[in-house]
Amino acid sequence: MKLRETLNLPLSAADAAAMYADTEYTAIRRTTLGASKAESSVQGDPAGAFTVRTELAMPTDRVPDMVRPFVGSAVTIHETQAWSAPGADGARQGTMTLEVAGTPAGLTGTMRLVPGGESSSSLEIDGDLVAKIPLLGPRLEKAAVPYVSTVLRAEERSARSYAQSRTD
Repeated sequence: MKLRETLNLPLSAADAAAMYADTEYTAIRRTTLGASKAESSVQGDPAGAFTVRTELAMPTDRVPDMVRPFVGSAVTIHETQAWSAPGADGARQGTMTLEVAGTPAGLTGTMRLVPGGESSSSLEIDGDLVAKIPLLGPRLEKAAVPYVSTVLRAEERSARSYAQSRTD
């Protein structure tokens, strides 16, 4: 099922890229999402092309009821973001995968980090949410889209907290 989101970030595109590679941001995401665990690793330098791998242990108390029997009381999400080097205007292209450990569900997509000025940028996400479960897959995907959108939108809150921590 298609999923499109545009997130508004209170950071320049260069600062947003640096944020994604910062372990402090991973800790902020943990708090924002209510995750019991959040760890990340970075390959490359955020000044150029880089990849961030994050593992999040998330409670499932907010997932739709029809999804909960498939995931239990918590899920581990493996997220990979691979970013290109910045273009002349500071924009970046990227890919994203979210895999829900132990389930046949996940999200793959493309991302575009668009400069908006000295203290703003936007992140455009265009993805496909897939639940590979015979007969129930499409219904589960439809039920999960609002939850996944909420998790993605939490990036805006996390980015605000990160930006605030940089000015304190």
